[in-house]
Amino acid sequence: MDVEPALAAIEVAIQNELAGQRFYDEASRHCIDVWAKDVFATLARDEERHTQLLLGEHESLSRSGQWLPPEDAMVAGEQVDITRIAFSTSGPDAELFPAGRAVSDAIDRTWDDLAAIAFGINLERAAISLYQKHAGAAGDPAAVRSFRFLVAEEEGHYRQLVDRWETLTGVEFES
Repeated sequence: MDVEPALAAIEVAIQNELAGQRFYDEASRHCIDVWAKDVFATLARDEERHTQLLLGEHESLSRSGQWLPPEDAMVAGEQVDITRIAFSTSGPDAELFPAGRAVSDAIDRTWDDLAAIAFGINLERAAISLYQKHAGAAGDPAAVRSFRFLVAEEEGHYRQLVDRWETLTGVEFES
């Protein structure tokens, strides 16, 4: 089994999860709304769990060429030293945050709760699309399970953020 394409996809996913974690950490510090602070802090912790899952999968694929069940990969990922991974450069279409771009640059107006929520919604939508693409391209059923797990997680984040947007604004979110 050629694991190189899978490893490359996982490396991009790890980088995206780390960028998402940084965004949500920063957003939680800047928001005024108590709910927004709490949900962004929770989303940052979720992105950390997703990173652990991906690190576990990367380690398992590198060592044995096998995918792990998502729960096992998450536990295994807790022990992986991320600094041992030599991340390759990926095409910009696979990155949710282009390299060298600060999180604050991604929001096109002064920080406020709605700007952070809207950016988070779009980030989650892009993550869902990316993981669906990887699930569709994966030939290994275990890989499909891991990417579908991540899709379900990101869909939950998306729904939380859209619900909050609609609660705060009283209007349906449109992108």
